[in-house]
Amino acid sequence: MGSMRGKIHLTIIFAFLVGVLFVYYLKETKEQTTHRLTLLSEITELERHQKTLQGELLRSGFFLYHNYDRLHTALGRLRTTLENIDDLYNRVGGGNDTPLATARQRYRQQLARQERLVNRFLTANSLLKNSAMYIPLLSRRLMLHEQETTGTYHTLLADLTSNLYLARNSLDPDLLPAFHASLAALAEHQPPAAMAALHQALLAHGRVFSETLPRYDRLLQAGLEPAAGRLIENMMKALENENRSWLGRLNLLTYLFFAAFLVSVALIIVLLLRAERENKTLNRLSGDLKTAATTDRLTGLANRFSFDSDQERLLSPLLLLCNIDDFRHINDLYGTAAGDFVLQRIAELLNNNLPPAAPADSGGAQCYRLGGDDFGILLEDSPETDPEQLSRHLLQVLDEQDFVYHEQPLRVSISIGISRQRPLLETADLALKEIKKHYRLRYLLYRDELRLQERIAANLETLQLMRRALANDDILVYYQPIIDNRDGRISKYEGLVRLRDEDGNILSPGRFLEVVKESALYPELTKRVVKRSFADMANCACGFSLNLAVADILDTEVRDYILQMLATYPATARRLTFEILENEGMENVEAVQAFIDEVKAAGCQIAVDDFGSGYSNFAHILTLKVDILKIDATLIRNIDDDPQARVLVHTIVDFCRKLGIKTVAEFVHSAPVYETVKELEIDYSQGFYLGKPHPNPLPDCQ
Repeated sequence: MGSMRGKIHLTIIFAFLVGVLFVYYLKETKEQTTHRLTLLSEITELERHQKTLQGELLRSGFFLYHNYDRLHTALGRLRTTLENIDDLYNRVGGGNDTPLATARQRYRQQLARQERLVNRFLTANSLLKNSAMYIPLLSRRLMLHEQETTGTYHTLLADLTSNLYLARNSLDPDLLPAFHASLAALAEHQPPAAMAALHQALLAHGRVFSETLPRYDRLLQAGLEPAAGRLIENMMKALENENRSWLGRLNLLTYLFFAAFLVSVALIIVLLLRAERENKTLNRLSGDLKTAATTDRLTGLANRFSFDSDQERLLSPLLLLCNIDDFRHINDLYGTAAGDFVLQRIAELLNNNLPPAAPADSGGAQCYRLGGDDFGILLEDSPETDPEQLSRHLLQVLDEQDFVYHEQPLRVSISIGISRQRPLLETADLALKEIKKHYRLRYLLYRDELRLQERIAANLETLQLMRRALANDDILVYYQPIIDNRDGRISKYEGLVRLRDEDGNILSPGRFLEVVKESALYPELTKRVVKRSFADMANCACGFSLNLAVADILDTEVRDYILQMLATYPATARRLTFEILENEGMENVEAVQAFIDEVKAAGCQIAVDDFGSGYSNFAHILTLKVDILKIDATLIRNIDDDPQARVLVHTIVDFCRKLGIKTVAEFVHSAPVYETVKELEIDYSQGFYLGKPHPNPLPDCQ
């Protein structure tokens, strides 16, 4: 979902950037359009000024007293307009190698030629107009001297003046021959002395006019040539072509921006739709996760998390904690699939036999799987509620059910701990523990007499005692002899942990071991026992055995420590036997077998401790390849007068003898028991009758 949000944000940012760029693009386009329109207007204005210049040239040619400043003004406007065109063209980003730039450069050169031509034209115009003005004037003055002039002279003057006007007004050099003939005829005439100066002046102006008119005509024609106009037309066409190309690019960019905007909008819509779908998926997954977090997958019941939440909402909660008796042995004997079958059936039976009411959080009853083989029934307590009657009803329902797995009948029963006091689970569990101690009970209501708080305080005190003992090296090992029944001599010792308190009292494992096993101190305790045993047995030639829980074997730190000690002290390792409880953790057979293989490679032996204390599994004996089997005290305690125990022990001994496994009788507490053990040909015996645990083993086995 975070990735989807990131994509949406990036798309929105992209759309925003496209919008910003589009706004900037519109602004630049507006400026470009303004500049290009202004540029077009300036070229048009340039064309108008060019025509104005040519008009002024014509006026100068036809009118005698024309204002020459207009020509200079027209030239100045052309220069200014051309500069404006250059500036505007630079603003629109025009280059120096475009057709418009080439046309501008050529027109600039043409304008420079025009300026030079106009200056020469004005000079010729002045000469021509001056002569054209003085010739008629001088002719008139000469004609006024009637007494001194003849008719022929008058005729010559008149011909000269008329030819002057014809040539001047027509600006046609082809008429100059007639003017030249009149001027030559007049030059041959000798005027009176009084008129000689005027006569010579007239001839001089005539020669100036005759010489200037052809040049004047050429300059005028050059000034009226359409070359400048064509260059302006070229500029106009070049600009139109550039504008057309620019409009094409403009349209393309507009389409691209519009397409980008549409794409961004489409992406946002698509991503929003995908986000909506993902939200629905996440909501569904969230619901599934919530269900998974509050529901036990195997049984479909509410789980421990749901129980913790529900019990807080109840004002007077009542809990029936149901535990399957000897459930671990069902897994061991029939497999975990059979165990799952039992859990599902019991969950179904409990859930179908609740008091008919609403869910637990609104005052009714609800069933939970609290973990492992524990189930809980939670309801709001009331004066009408009889938890013991409900417990009897549930027990009766389960007793009437047949549990058959793959045509194999299973014996299944439950015990129920009942509690009205918080913390519910802890108090109900104490009630369950009391039931386990008294096998005749099947349900029990927790009462203050069970002293939960005192037990918790005692547990904390025990853990503090263990921390102090570990810190002060007060972890001891006592050694109980194991007697060879053939000769009565000590064969080996079993190392048993002890703890010395701050007053020097020696505490047995029953005082602390059960509590410490459930704490983080247990691995360190195991390592201390191993270390002390190796130190104590260094000077003893006898063999010795140490108890290991499966938890020790599965703990990587403890396991590695033991293997390191075996590698460091190989001679001691060859005298060591590890005793593993028969009824503990056999679901981890592969890990236990791997450990056994490693320690046997170091010369150690393996014993199974407390065999016969539960549903003893002979297959485990074969799987683990044990060397010694220690028969549990429950079978040995009354073996002198219990025929059934004697038969069972005889079977075990016979089984072990055929497999080459040595046997040890535990809890040999009297002479009759010891004699019976020897009669059954058990190899070794151990018990208080033969020897109590002692802090120091004998140097030699005796």
